[in-house]
Amino acid sequence: MPNRANLARIPDDLTDEQVVLLADIASTGFSGAESSHVRIGDAVAVFALEPIGLCAAIGARLMGAALVIGVAPDPHRRVFAQRMGVDVVLDPTECDAPAEIKRLTDGGADVAIEALGL
Repeated sequence: MPNRANLARIPDDLTDEQVVLLADIASTGFSGAESSHVRIGDAVAVFALEPIGLCAAIGARLMGAALVIGVAPDPHRRVFAQRMGVDVVLDPTECDAPAEIKRLTDGGADVAIEALGL
């Protein structure tokens, strides 16, 4: 019998193109938040706001993170991340991102997710 734990019904009004990446990118990003054990009220820093990093940030928020900080050099990714609910976005080419995260969180994030994959 196939594993049905990760199945979700796709609404009829969505096209295949709109949902094709859910099976890979969304689940990978969300699993980053799950495996890092984000808890309600946590401050979470996500490094790299490419699609997987964005999904990790959204997953952290859904798991109850009170503060989500994203770090990315690309200005378009930072704007999009804010539209997706990331509270603070930092440009690592313009600031000392670790020091700024420590300042914003009064000592350091509870969870850090590296989503670049290098």
